[in-house]
Amino acid sequence: MNSIIRKSFYGVMAFSIFATVSCSNNEKAAEKKDMNKIPGFDLANLDTTVSPTDNFYQYATGGWQKNNPIPETESRWGAFSILYENGQDKLKGLVNEAVKEGGENGSDSQMIADMYKSAMDSTGIEELGLSPLKSRLDRIDALKSYKDFPEFFAKNFRQGMGSPIGFYIGTDSKDSKSTIANTVQSGLSLPDRDYYLVDSDRFKKIRSAYKSHLTNMFVLMGDDEATAAKNSTIVFDIEKQIAKEQMSKIERRNPDVTYNKMTIEELQQLSPNYDWNKYFNTLDIKADNVIVGQVDFLKAIDKQLKSTAISDWKVYFKWHLVDGSASWLPNKFVKENFAFKSGVMRGVDKMKTREKRAIRLVNGVLGDQLGKLFVAEYFPESSKKDVEALIENLRTAYIDRVSKLDWMSDETKAKATEKLKAFTYKIGYPDKWKDYSSVTIKGNALLENMFAMDEWSANENLSKLGKPVDKTEWGMTPQTINAYYNPVNNEVVFPAGILQPPFYGPNTDVAVNYGAIGGVIGHEFSHGFDDSGSKYDKNGNLNDWWSKEDRAKFDAKTKIVVDQFDAFEPYPNVFVQGELTLGENIADLGGLTLGYYALQKYYETNGGEETLAGFTPEQRFYLGWAQVWATNARPEYVKQQVTSDPHSPAEYRVNGPMSNLTEFRKAWNAKEGDKMVRTGEKQAIIW
Repeated sequence: MNSIIRKSFYGVMAFSIFATVSCSNNEKAAEKKDMNKIPGFDLANLDTTVSPTDNFYQYATGGWQKNNPIPETESRWGAFSILYENGQDKLKGLVNEAVKEGGENGSDSQMIADMYKSAMDSTGIEELGLSPLKSRLDRIDALKSYKDFPEFFAKNFRQGMGSPIGFYIGTDSKDSKSTIANTVQSGLSLPDRDYYLVDSDRFKKIRSAYKSHLTNMFVLMGDDEATAAKNSTIVFDIEKQIAKEQMSKIERRNPDVTYNKMTIEELQQLSPNYDWNKYFNTLDIKADNVIVGQVDFLKAIDKQLKSTAISDWKVYFKWHLVDGSASWLPNKFVKENFAFKSGVMRGVDKMKTREKRAIRLVNGVLGDQLGKLFVAEYFPESSKKDVEALIENLRTAYIDRVSKLDWMSDETKAKATEKLKAFTYKIGYPDKWKDYSSVTIKGNALLENMFAMDEWSANENLSKLGKPVDKTEWGMTPQTINAYYNPVNNEVVFPAGILQPPFYGPNTDVAVNYGAIGGVIGHEFSHGFDDSGSKYDKNGNLNDWWSKEDRAKFDAKTKIVVDQFDAFEPYPNVFVQGELTLGENIADLGGLTLGYYALQKYYETNGGEETLAGFTPEQRFYLGWAQVWATNARPEYVKQQVTSDPHSPAEYRVNGPMSNLTEFRKAWNAKEGDKMVRTGEKQAIIW
C-alpha cells in the first residue's frame, strides 16, 4: 500500500475495532467523537461561510484552497497535484532502488537506472552541447526541394520527429477489429491555432513573447541577432500559415468529419505534390487505404510544402528539432525554454529540481518498466475487486436509468442497453507488458537514449499495420492518475494510480468513494454516450445507431449544457468554451447522476445508511466529488486551459453539473432562486 492508503487503512481499522468489540465507557466516548469525522474527507476543506446552495465548490473546497497555496514550481495545485507528487515520491524510491540494483543489460532495473543517470548527468550534457542533434541537423541541411519531403518525413516518423503531416497506425473507426494508416494535421509549436490567429490583447502578447523566444533560441543555436530575428519571423510565418488551414479543436471533436477513408490513388490526387508511394516505401510498409483526418488541411499543406522556399523549411525544421529537445539540452536552452513555456504560458517562476525532472522523464519514457514495479509495491488486488464491484453497480444503474428515459425511443434504448452490457473494463495494470529489452540505454547519453526509445515506439506502431487490433493494449501506464474511455474498444480503463485517495480508499466512507471514484467511473461510462462517443456502436464501430428523432432530442439537451458553460467567466472576458468542453461536461453530468443512483443501490443491498459529522450519505456523496477537484490555479494556466483543453476549469466541473441535478437540490435542501439551482428550460437533464 502507498503511504496515503496506509494512513487511511490504520486510522479506519482502529475505528472499526472500536465499533465491533465490547467497549468501556471511555471507548464509547471515543466512538461517539469519531462519528464527527468522515473517513476519506477532511472537514477542514470546508468553507462554511458560504452556502452550499449558492456556491458548492467554494463551500466544499474553500478551506482547502486557503490552506494550499500554489507552490512556486507549479501552474496549478490541486488534489490531482498532491496525488501526483506523492506518486512521484514513490517512483523516486523505485528509481533509486533500480540504481542500487543495477542489473543486466536490457533488464528493467538497468534501463531505469541508466536513463535516470543520463538525465542527471548535467556535466556531460553541457559538454555535448548540440552534438547529439548533429546527424538530424545534417539531414535537414541535405534537403534540396519539396520533392525530398516524403522520404524526410518518413525518416522523421521513424526517429520520433514531428512533421506538418502527422501520421500513425491506429484502429479503423468503422472496422474496430482492424488497423489502418492515419494522417492528421500537425506542425505548430503553440498549443492551438487560436494563438496565431485570434486578434486579442492576450494572444498578441503571447505572439510577441513567442517571437522573442524564437529569436533567443536561434541565438543560442549560434545565429547572430539579425539572423536570429530573421529566422524567428520565418518560423512564425510558416506556423501561422499552417494554423490558418487547420481544423479547430471543436470541429475535430466530430468523428464523422475526421473519418475520410481513401485509397492511395485518391490520397495522391488530394495532395499531388507529395509522393505518398515514396513515403510508404521509406517506412517499409504497404498501406492500401488511409484515413485522412483533415482533408482541407492536407490539400493546403501540400501546396505550402511546394510554395515555401526550401531554405525557410530548413529553418523551421531545425527549430522544431531543437524545441523538442530543449528541456534536456545544455542549461542555457533549458532556462530559455522554461521562461517561455512555463513562465509566459503558465505563469510559473521557478523550475523543478533536476532530480524531479529526471524522475518525470524516466516515467514518461520507461513508464511500463516503472509500472511493473509500482503495482507490485503499491496496488493490492483487493482494490481491484472493490473497483470491479463499483463498476458493475454503475453499469446496473446506467441500464436502469436508460430504461426510464422519457425522451428516448424503445428502439434506441435497446441499443443503448446492448452497448452498456458490451462495455469492457481494465483495472490497475495490463495483463501483459511491453518488452523494451532490445533498446540500448546508456548512463551518459540522454538524448541518444530518448531517440532510441522514440525509434522503438515508432517501429512498434508501424508493426501493427495489417494485424488485428490488440484489445489488451493500454493507453496509459498503471501509475497514471487518470482514467479513460476508448470508443473503438468500447472499454473503460482505470489505472492503479487513480485508485487512491481522494478518488478511492479501501476504508473511505462508502458515500465519499461513490462520489469520487464512482463519479469518475460514471464519467467514463458516460463518454460512451456523449456527443462524440455516442456515435460508436456496441462493437466500437463509428455507426450512428440512434434514430433521427432521438438524436435531435439529445442534441437539444446538450445545447443547454453548451449554453451553460459558455456563460462561465473565470476572468473578465475569458469564457469557457461550451462546445469544446461539451463531451467532458456531459460526462461529468452523467457521472454524478450514475454515481448517485449506484450509491442508492449499494445501500439497498448492504444497508448502513447513516449521518456522519452532520452530513447525510447523499451530502457526503457530493462532497466526495467536489474534493477531487479542489484546485488553485494561476490565471495564465486557466486562460490557456479554456483555449485548448476540452476539460472545464475545476470550479465548473463541480458547480456546473450539480446545478442541474434535482438529486443535489434534494440532498442540500436547495430551493428555486438559489444559485446552485437551475429549473425549467435552463436545467439540463440527460440521463
